[in-house]
Amino acid sequence: MYMSKPVKIPTVHGKITFRKKEQGTYVQYELGREYNRSTKQSKVDRIQIGVQIPERPELMLPNDNYYTYFSKGEETMSTEEKASAENYEAEREYRFTLREFFDQMFYEFQKMSRKNPEGIVNENKVKRLNSVLQPLLEMLKNEAYAQFLELIPEPETQENKEGRTNITGMSYGDVALLMTQFKSALTRYFQKKR
Repeated sequence: MYMSKPVKIPTVHGKITFRKKEQGTYVQYELGREYNRSTKQSKVDRIQIGVQIPERPELMLPNDNYYTYFSKGEETMSTEEKASAENYEAEREYRFTLREFFDQMFYEFQKMSRKNPEGIVNENKVKRLNSVLQPLLEMLKNEAYAQFLELIPEPETQENKEGRTNITGMSYGDVALLMTQFKSALTRYFQKKR
């Protein structure tokens, strides 16, 4: 399990390695080597101590192993690195809060789309939903799939020839579909972000 507070990647010459995987770049610490005379190769004993933060490559999110071997790692950070770590922590908290708000709305709209799929979503609900979707669009703007995401248009009120008021806008079913696209985009985004 990774901690939420970033730390500086230790600078131990020849002991720190990086292992890239689809989910991220893992930071490993070399505990020792054992030379095998018959194979003429060294067996390296490494443990994972954290995962590198892509936006701040000098920092990582540590795990318990890090604190076993580098208990005072945070103290070696410069003022700029500490500020960068604090900013990252605040940004990360903001991203997760947005996702939490979105998830709550997503499940509510899924439920409403089953009950009343053709019902028009009222203006108040559209505004509330867009207040969460707008910052999500900003967060996802550099991702390839962002082009498929959009805000929900507000419903319009029109009067017909008989003087009756008609409200036109997106139905619960349509909004649920758009939110499913956002849900998929967020899943992909958070798989590569920590």
